[in-house]
Amino acid sequence: MNDYKSIVKYNSFANKIIFPYKISSYIIADFAAAINLWLKIRPSEPLTLDFSGVTNPYSNGMLPIIATVHDLRLKGFGIKALLPHDAYTRRIFRSTNWAWLLDPQYPRSESTHDRHLVTTQFTDGKDLLTITKGFMDIVLRNMSIPSDITSALEWSVYEICDNVINHSESKTGGFVEVVTFPKQDVISFTVADAGRGILDSLKEGIPTLRTDVQAIGEAIKAGVTRNKEFGQGNGLAGSLRITTMTGGSIDILSGSGRFYSTLDNSNKTEGRIHQSFKGTSVSGYIKMNKNFSIGEALKFGGTHPYVPVNLIDLQYEMEDKDCLLIKMKTETTGFGTRHAGRQMRTKTLNLINSHPKFPVYIDWEGIPVISSSFADEYMGKLFLEIGPLNFSAIIRNKNMELLVKQLLDKAILQRLAQEAQEIPQ
Repeated sequence: MNDYKSIVKYNSFANKIIFPYKISSYIIADFAAAINLWLKIRPSEPLTLDFSGVTNPYSNGMLPIIATVHDLRLKGFGIKALLPHDAYTRRIFRSTNWAWLLDPQYPRSESTHDRHLVTTQFTDGKDLLTITKGFMDIVLRNMSIPSDITSALEWSVYEICDNVINHSESKTGGFVEVVTFPKQDVISFTVADAGRGILDSLKEGIPTLRTDVQAIGEAIKAGVTRNKEFGQGNGLAGSLRITTMTGGSIDILSGSGRFYSTLDNSNKTEGRIHQSFKGTSVSGYIKMNKNFSIGEALKFGGTHPYVPVNLIDLQYEMEDKDCLLIKMKTETTGFGTRHAGRQMRTKTLNLINSHPKFPVYIDWEGIPVISSSFADEYMGKLFLEIGPLNFSAIIRNKNMELLVKQLLDKAILQRLAQEAQEIPQ
């Protein structure tokens, strides 16, 4: 970590904070120091955040910066941002909404991204429900994910965001981003706020706490909370177990405390950082571990594993019926490209894997036409992947326009004929 020391600098002459090429959670202490220096020297003048030299930004560094900027702006301070000179990095700043959140002069990204949930601000439970649906949809259609990992990801992000709403007292709420890495079989998430921090929150229930390090240590224990009326205190404890038990990691910053850990604690870091970050940031990496058990991860010393209800159960399972339902008109992939068809096939396979014994009804109501390439990539390849017997037992297409039915049937027949030709005689 010594390589990251003193590389975020405040230039008092230009009244700007200059960032290094790499932005990660390790620079947040120096960023906090630079902010404090500005507030002492020239707080009445607008501050410039200079990202022009950045080429390697990460969510776990950007979101704490964004949360801080929003808190300062709410208090009346003027802040503007200079985007990276590097064209690719500048596009990342725009597509993730980092640019717009740092400085409203830049346009907000209205497009949905295949691989990640753009950084999103939340302030209440309604926001959180929308966000959860958004990132889970991206995950389900973007990569193959074991059913227990699906539940684990949803539970972790929801619980940590819920902590922000109920405990942080942040006037700007929190910020969340979820990113999928299909080639590496990894999903990362970051949740950050500029609220009062874990120490001030937990001191309501544990007044003997004195330091941020002590507070983080208590927060990652199961059942520790400032008030049982606002939750059971298992959010960080469960997220620690989930991320590390999949083979991933967790990184927690709050005030002047830091905690980072992997499963075997070989990379465990726990201690005081040299400057205090106002707020809390939690970042996790979850690996697609097929042996991971959500029930074991959330057991918390009890005799019975706890398995939470997830979005698949709530959104796709038909009420009072042991089956799943996909309403195609509510999907966001489109119906004209192979890429869209590939995403729908991945999502359908994830739904099948979540409930292997359930039939999956695919409702085509409101879809007048699809492209041949979409039909082939979705239904033709799905037919081959799960096999004719499983396909006929599981997949139930309904409410199809004649043209859609013809295109789907043609795609399946062509794939069947192609497979027959490839079988050695």
